[in-house]
Amino acid sequence: MSPHQLAILVYIIGMMAIDLVIFYFSVKIEMTSKRGIFFLSSILLYMGVEAVDISLILFKNMSVYVEPISLLLASVPIILSTTVKDTRIEWRRNAQLSLLYALTVVVDELAMGYAFSLAFGPHLGNPIIDSVSNIAFGFMMMVDAIFFLIFSVRDIKEWALFTFAFSMAFLPNIYIDLSKFAEFYASIISNIIMVINIIMLYLMEIRSNISSRIQIISLTLAFFNLFMMVGLTGFSAFMNFYLISLSMLLSMVAYFLLTFYKIGERRITKTWKYLFSFLVLINATEIIMAFGETVLALILGMSGGIMKGMSTHIITHNDMPSINHMANSMQGIPHPFTGLWWLFPMNPLSMTLSAYHSALISGELFAFFWSSFIAIMMATMTPYYVIMMGAEMAFLVYERFRTVKTGKVKTWTLIIILGIPLFVVYVPYYTSYYIFGMSGMIFPVTLLSFSISILIIVFASSLFGRRVYCNLTCMAAHMWTNAFYDQFKAKRSSKIWDYLRWLFLIPMIVAFTLYVLSDFHVWAQPVIAGKPLNPLDFYGMFTLNYVWWFFYFTTPVFGIYSCARQGWCGFGTFSGIFNKVLFKIRARDPSLCRNCKAHSCDDACPIKIPISSDVTKKGFSNRITCVGCGDCIEGCDNLEIIDISSYLHRNKGS
Repeated sequence: MSPHQLAILVYIIGMMAIDLVIFYFSVKIEMTSKRGIFFLSSILLYMGVEAVDISLILFKNMSVYVEPISLLLASVPIILSTTVKDTRIEWRRNAQLSLLYALTVVVDELAMGYAFSLAFGPHLGNPIIDSVSNIAFGFMMMVDAIFFLIFSVRDIKEWALFTFAFSMAFLPNIYIDLSKFAEFYASIISNIIMVINIIMLYLMEIRSNISSRIQIISLTLAFFNLFMMVGLTGFSAFMNFYLISLSMLLSMVAYFLLTFYKIGERRITKTWKYLFSFLVLINATEIIMAFGETVLALILGMSGGIMKGMSTHIITHNDMPSINHMANSMQGIPHPFTGLWWLFPMNPLSMTLSAYHSALISGELFAFFWSSFIAIMMATMTPYYVIMMGAEMAFLVYERFRTVKTGKVKTWTLIIILGIPLFVVYVPYYTSYYIFGMSGMIFPVTLLSFSISILIIVFASSLFGRRVYCNLTCMAAHMWTNAFYDQFKAKRSSKIWDYLRWLFLIPMIVAFTLYVLSDFHVWAQPVIAGKPLNPLDFYGMFTLNYVWWFFYFTTPVFGIYSCARQGWCGFGTFSGIFNKVLFKIRARDPSLCRNCKAHSCDDACPIKIPISSDVTKKGFSNRITCVGCGDCIEGCDNLEIIDISSYLHRNKGS
């Protein structure tokens, strides 16, 4: 390290210390003069431009005459202060002053980042990009996040702000001057922290009273999370620093504004518009996160040799021996993919572009549909995405565990948390492609293994009801048990779905039949965009990774468990047939149901099964649409779930 570099480093550390002192007093002082905020803004700017000036003089041989000009620019807030009336106000309740202060802080830290880049690099040819794409900038964000968390009332909102800022500190462009190993793992850390941030946003909706502040914070952070992930994808796919740098700068402005400005706590009605916007932003963030991170991982991995030549197709069980051989041959070589290749088995970008160009022969509209279908498939099918979403939604299922009262439902929520990981890893389901992230990874999907899987699900559904599939191993058990669960329960159902569900079952039967015929070489698979299309693969991907997401995004419109209530999931309907074997929602005392006027069981049911009518007539309800969520027995103490465990318990007791 040269003396000049040491001088810049010492100066930046000193500036950061002074900044923290200024931050401390500015957030602690409730009442101050307007001109005082303008004065503090100029102080921060003076330090920032001085850091840039010194660096330009030392490393760019700039003339010392640059100082008077830059210092004059830093004096703009003080000059502007002469135009306002100097009154004492609660400045953190003033949106304009809070925005001015937030912008000043970002410019100050941008200047320090640029000074560091002049001294140590990187030198990417653009001052703004250089300013944010270095470890000093990431370190400043970490320090800011920790500082404001320490000196705040640490409620869920402050934790959400903290994790939001902290996730930015590990975006991969910050570590571009370090090794690819550091760049890759930093981005993984950023993703993990962002998932924690998303959980915080959900918890804000679950635990807090609904106010304008909560909605503004949650929607703002959700939007900028999405913006940063779009920037990550641009950086990963095209090495585009502009979008990710812009997303970081605007996200920092939003963070400091939400930190400084005290938004009013006015109560509002949480309409479907707020909730729909939140769901779209959150889930789009997660899909794009998986897309961008997978592209980044494969690009960094290809430069080291592993996965080379395999990045443009989906890895199936047949590819694994060759991949394992490559991974073993690289033992001892530090590389991001050593032991982690299975998280990123495909390149979603190359497959999306390939799908678009191949489908152009059928027209631009079809090419757009096909490529968007492939893009969503490639993102949601990766093990990385499934693990990320599974961890997030498992926590929300745990939140439900904390609130439910019935012991049997509590037990079932814990089984859900274990059920999906075991299912997606061990059960050969639908296709050898990674339909649930890891299907076929351990046991390949063949006609025999697939048939055995179906028989296992049939057997388990006969013993425990449809919930073995629909409320245990299907992702809906996680995804629909979220902050908006009760608000989006349907108010009524329609007879039309009872008939349409059988029509929705037909495509599944056709796909399964064609799969069997193709396996026996009786039927040839069609070729689309130059590639054979396995009907089982298409049905599974289209239903679980495409249609499902459409209905989940539109939960405020279609309600929760639309797959079961409206019956568009053919396999769910198939599993529901076995509700007729042992599974029942039974009344302990049917006479109480005959005299009941509340019908709380009907109100609680997300599928809108007429449970009270069934119980009054037969003493129990066991319709194929029931997913066994247990909401009805939570709503009425006179109901209980009957399955094989009930019979075993009864026999054991006798």
